[in-house]
Amino acid sequence: MKIILTNIFLLLFFSFIAQNNALVLKDNPYIVLNGGTAATPVYLVVNQPNANGIVTQGSSGANIISENEYNYVKWMVGTTASGTFNVPFTTGVGGTEQQIPLAMQVTGAGAGSGDLLFSTYETNDNNLPWASGVTHFQSSTGIVDNKDWVVDRFWILDAENYTSKPAVKINFGFNDDNTEVGAPNLLSVTNLGAQRFNSTLDLWEGTANGVNGIWGASSGTAGNRSVINVNTTGANFYRVWTLSDYSHPLPIELTYFEGECQNSIVNLSWETSNNELNTFLVQKSLNGSIFNTIGTTTSTAGNNKFQFIDNNPYLERTYYRLVGNENTDNEIYSDMIVVNSCDKNTSISIFSPINSSEIHLEITTQVANTKNTFMLVDLSGKIIFQENIRTTNKGINKFLINQPNIAKGIYNAILITDKGNKTVAKIVL
Repeated sequence: MKIILTNIFLLLFFSFIAQNNALVLKDNPYIVLNGGTAATPVYLVVNQPNANGIVTQGSSGANIISENEYNYVKWMVGTTASGTFNVPFTTGVGGTEQQIPLAMQVTGAGAGSGDLLFSTYETNDNNLPWASGVTHFQSSTGIVDNKDWVVDRFWILDAENYTSKPAVKINFGFNDDNTEVGAPNLLSVTNLGAQRFNSTLDLWEGTANGVNGIWGASSGTAGNRSVINVNTTGANFYRVWTLSDYSHPLPIELTYFEGECQNSIVNLSWETSNNELNTFLVQKSLNGSIFNTIGTTTSTAGNNKFQFIDNNPYLERTYYRLVGNENTDNEIYSDMIVVNSCDKNTSISIFSPINSSEIHLEITTQVANTKNTFMLVDLSGKIIFQENIRTTNKGINKFLINQPNIAKGIYNAILITDKGNKTVAKIVL
């Protein structure tokens, strides 16, 4: 075990109480952990399961400085079923330091002789370096890089060596000076909540404050702010956390989101792991940029699986996304999916005989009385001729287009079905 203890400004005072071997930090001492790496982490070990394993005395508090992902406070909690484990983190040493205490209350015992790991560190304005395991920082509102709406800090909260991890409630103290929340950040410190990175599903998770919510609520005043009451179950005890603005959260947590063509329609299906998120707006787009709402769907009680049918998908491909508001005023968005044309009931043949001004169309369809659009386009993209063509029968429908006044040359003959499927054939007239 490697521990670096540094006296800064005031004397670090420890005493070990015989009954519970508590680490007592008196009159504003500093413990600075330094030099941890993924291969050789640094640990300050609290070798007992009591919530009073770290005791702070005096009016000014205490200061444990991690400032590295791998500089850990390691608390041997084991199967303790209750209690709040307080770690008196401080941002650093110098004129801008601020105490950012972290508190983790065990609400359900873990199984096995496990321990809790705690560390935290400030990032640069681009939220770098990312904590290990994090693969993206995309906002649920569609912003690829959400750094301006996230505090410049990560927290590492891990549960090791458990066969079943404990359930906990967390309070995050955070630095509200300009070094971590100021420009170029656009966030509001009174609008912050906690989010965790699900390394199994490769996504950020978080729901609005409420029953079993995992974001919590912003609390406190300038210089003494925190996000409190952040609940998580043992099954969802993931190690990387940060704080983001409710108006630009990282993406909502979907187990899957899929679209499938079925008889010229699109059947959308998805599942969420969050019981609170039970109503979605469904939106679609022609270009993946401008979206329109096409409907709303709500799950039944206890059911996290959803379906929605789009009877009129766009030409060639359609982009879809989901919008959830989780009973708050702030909408959150899923990632986009794209579904290609679903018109499987129609086949098109376009050809022109050699040395002829005739264009022959064959439309084979399983649906009678369909309206189609035919266009003849020159190589510059100019439409030379356009006509509406309607099928009259199921099966093969043949059409002859004869335009002797069109100049000889190479053209694109295009037929667009009533379902938006486009067929293009290059012909020589």
